[in-house]
Amino acid sequence: MNEDIDRLEMKVSFLEAEVEELNEVVIGQGRTIDQLNLSLEKLTERVNSLVEEFGTPNRPSRRPPHY
Repeated sequence: MNEDIDRLEMKVSFLEAEVEELNEVVIGQGRTIDQLNLSLEKLTERVNSLVEEFGTPNRPSRRPPHY
């Protein structure tokens, strides 16, 4: 019986370590996602400003060329 308890305690310890490691991975991924979202927002704003300034092939610029 003591061997069974020891084995279970070892398994619980292993699982606790695995959960902690996975938690760190998830936290890192969350930070990466936040950084990527911020970069995406900045790029979207930049593209929108360029489209506003220069237009697209299907939609010419809203500004006249002499501005």
